[in-house]
Amino acid sequence: MQEMKEELLRLGVELSLYVAQSMFVLCDDVRTVLRFCYTIWIDAKVGAVNESHVIDRLLRVMHYVYTNYIKPKNGVVYDQNDDGNDSVQWELIRVCFGGGFDFLSHVVYSLKSGETCRDRELANLVEQGVKNIEEMIGSVKGVSEANGFVWDDMESIILDMWKSLFDEEAEAKEATLTLNSIKNGIIRDLFLPLSNEVALPDY
Repeated sequence: MQEMKEELLRLGVELSLYVAQSMFVLCDDVRTVLRFCYTIWIDAKVGAVNESHVIDRLLRVMHYVYTNYIKPKNGVVYDQNDDGNDSVQWELIRVCFGGGFDFLSHVVYSLKSGETCRDRELANLVEQGVKNIEEMIGSVKGVSEANGFVWDDMESIILDMWKSLFDEEAEAKEATLTLNSIKNGIIRDLFLPLSNEVALPDY
């Protein structure tokens, strides 16, 4: 079981790293970054069986990257590229992630609940999803690096966000009303610029 926990932690960190890298790829258009984050979050949220295990960490990663590295040009969030069309990078990245966080959420929940009959099957699906993302993101790796993405530096930061995944004491603290308020604040920070396009539900 410990080996499986370590594998799931690694997969969560890797998935999050590719989300962060994708945000750097798209950072010339902040609205597209936020659309990407919203799409990933909603897809994961709908499929999640227990949001607190996986989805919270996804939100924290996106919020960290957005608030620390994504800078609107001229102080505004603008729409699409100069000719009014979505970028090639967006068209590539928006189809990359599939059910990665969905499957990860399910296998983490089943492991925590002691229902381990499909753990290996689901973990393999997540692993394959990570490999698929790696292949697709590889074609725009140079763009992310040119925009300031450094894999090793980001990995250590994201690992800190994920390392409490199977820590029951930390999980209990994360369930407090205060932290729920913080989560709602993160959602507003990320998605308020899209409020004329998408609903902003309470967490």
